[in-house]
Amino acid sequence: MKQSGKMKVMAALLAGIMLLGSGFSMKEASAMEQNHGKTETQKKAVKIVQTAGRNQLGDFAPDFARYNDDILFGEVWSKNDVLSLHDRSIVTVSALIAQGITDSSLKYHIGEAKKNGVTKAEMAEIITQVGFYGGWPKAWAAFRYAKEVYAE
Repeated sequence: MKQSGKMKVMAALLAGIMLLGSGFSMKEASAMEQNHGKTETQKKAVKIVQTAGRNQLGDFAPDFARYNDDILFGEVWSKNDVLSLHDRSIVTVSALIAQGITDSSLKYHIGEAKKNGVTKAEMAEIITQVGFYGGWPKAWAAFRYAKEVYAE
């Protein structure tokens, strides 16, 4: 990976961790970045289709299922022309670990991160970094899933 690629990954990780407790919205953070004169070539967004909400909760909690499938994945994750799926995965995994969400949803997102191009070495660095800022025991729990996912 080129140095600029590593810098983008680290910037995405840092931004995600900082946004967790800062009170800034993603819109505000984006505006702050634009004000510093940074411009990027517009990329084409890839539409994310998710059905897990409807499959698992459709009859029981149809509104929640719709928010999960259509809003979170269909809209937020589909804005990958602004923030790549690779970088969204890094932010998501970091946020889950920092909050102590070390259940099957973390394993799912580590798997998606792998599919989105996050390498084993990057994942090890991400979890190590979050361990210092989010909690050492949380990092240990995350490594259990990461080892499973990257062994597959």
